[in-house]
Amino acid sequence: MDQYNWISHYAADIRQTSVAAPFRWYAIENETGTGKVISCPVFPGVQTVYNDLLMQSCGKTVPRNDGIIEISYCTDGRYECEVSTRYCFYVSHGDLSIGAVGRREAGGCFPTKRYCGLTVFLDAAVFREQNDTVINEMKIDLEGIMRAALQQPRRFILHGNPKTDSIFQTAADAQKSGDLSLLKLKILELFLFLGNVDFDSQKELPVYLNHTQAILAKNARNILVSSLSAHPTLEQLSGELHASPTSIKRAFRIVYGASVREYMKSYRLDEAKRLLGEKKLPVAEVAALVGYQNPGHFTAAFKSKFGVLPCEYKKMCLF
Repeated sequence: MDQYNWISHYAADIRQTSVAAPFRWYAIENETGTGKVISCPVFPGVQTVYNDLLMQSCGKTVPRNDGIIEISYCTDGRYECEVSTRYCFYVSHGDLSIGAVGRREAGGCFPTKRYCGLTVFLDAAVFREQNDTVINEMKIDLEGIMRAALQQPRRFILHGNPKTDSIFQTAADAQKSGDLSLLKLKILELFLFLGNVDFDSQKELPVYLNHTQAILAKNARNILVSSLSAHPTLEQLSGELHASPTSIKRAFRIVYGASVREYMKSYRLDEAKRLLGEKKLPVAEVAALVGYQNPGHFTAAFKSKFGVLPCEYKKMCLF
């Protein structure tokens, strides 16, 4: 198999939008949002897929296949990975994961409605057969990569490693720009790196959260975003959700990767940006709609996050 059928992983409508062989660009959409996907068969047995998603979920369960290894790196956003009927963990910016295709961890969602990252599908048998000379000359330990991926009781996670950050950031840029030569170089560099990783010593276990606590965090978030002009306190959330403020704070940070205050500030400003771009509303009215009583504070916060004043952004959207 030269190309892995990555489309089988998506529970969404996928439409090809353009081709510059071997790269293919797709639009993806379901009831939870939209996104863009770029695929490329880099080598026989190696397929890369770049995801840029603004969706709540789009994962689809596929049968486990120990012959196909899935190596994923998150460049932005957050992914909730299910590991059992009771627990989940979270992958965020700078996290690399590796495991067999079809493990339970493939199921999950995007709690911040944002995920961006590059996935490498490796069919080791085909890659070995077609690229044996390169593998031997570069001393790529393909068998070691396979053992690490298959022997881990849970998917291997590597957090914020400077080497993987450099490899994947450049590979993602190459995928987006359609630079096949650079992409091939980075994939070989990745395999060389993974073949020399001491997986037992490098492994960093993520923080696991039971589903009850994950639901608690999501319920808290739903209350907070349902009326942006309101500013419920943790104590008020505690009373409504019948949980302690400490439990809400801890679960919220694990699920969303930020405190309640940090998350809501960013959410309010993102919503303000959307309103300024889509509707002909005065800046002061938009500020009030997203929960800012002081227009000056809103203007300063908006400029700090987006680099332009709200009135300037509004004008830009008119053209």
